[in-house]
Amino acid sequence: MHTQRLATGVVAIALLGLVTVGPAGSAEGVATTLPKRDLNARVIKNSKGWLVFKGNVDPGWNDKNVQIFKRTTTGGTFELVRKTPTDAAGRWSLRIYAPRTGYWYWKAVVPRSGGYGKSTSRIWRTYTV
Repeated sequence: MHTQRLATGVVAIALLGLVTVGPAGSAEGVATTLPKRDLNARVIKNSKGWLVFKGNVDPGWNDKNVQIFKRTTTGGTFELVRKTPTDAAGRWSLRIYAPRTGYWYWKAVVPRSGGYGKSTSRIWRTYTV
């Protein structure tokens, strides 16, 4: 009797998997990935000694906002710091900072829009020497 329950449980799990995926040939369960925009993000130290997070969104993100996120720990969550505008050519920049001790992590994000998926820059780490 114990063996029958185990076999019944296995069949139930397999059927649940079929229901989740959907019938063959349907659009359900088919993942489509949208192309990403290139943010061309980088952090520089300008002539005044400031850290500047800047980039150029390509293609077609003129006169819109780029979201700048920061996290304070390696395993923490990113929090929105600011939405910085782009100019007519898609360029953006924002002065960022470094903590006295430890590290801060920064990234730029452009939301999904116009046939492009959510685009994210690489993560940059700032610290004080």
